[in-house]
Amino acid sequence: MKILQIRKSAEFQNIGKKGQKFYSKTILLISHTTPQNYFQNLTENKKAKDFCRVGYTVSKTVGNAVTRNLAKRRLRAIFRELALLHAKNHYDYVLIARREIAEADFAKISSDLKFCLKRIHLAVQPISKTKK
Repeated sequence: MKILQIRKSAEFQNIGKKGQKFYSKTILLISHTTPQNYFQNLTENKKAKDFCRVGYTVSKTVGNAVTRNLAKRRLRAIFRELALLHAKNHYDYVLIARREIAEADFAKISSDLKFCLKRIHLAVQPISKTKK
């Protein structure tokens, strides 16, 4: 699976408004399906097959620039590792670091992201009402 980056602020905002959110102690994960205009590769006239898009956000409340960059590097590495097993094709993911990520170790962040990726894709079973 190829991992593409989300870079535009409008795309972050659109995913944030329409996406499904799941919280953990160190990460907020937002997931939404990829818009249709990303499925066509116009330069080669081929349809894109296996990809997901991901964006990373670390605000100033996490810490100084060194801490924020460390958090982003860790999130990128962990997502690359877990994407093959737990991310779905044609989905957009936004990973927002929470304040607790500054003190968390690599294993804790990895387990939180794995937990969020598993939980966000569980289908919500609609409650069926039966008449008696």
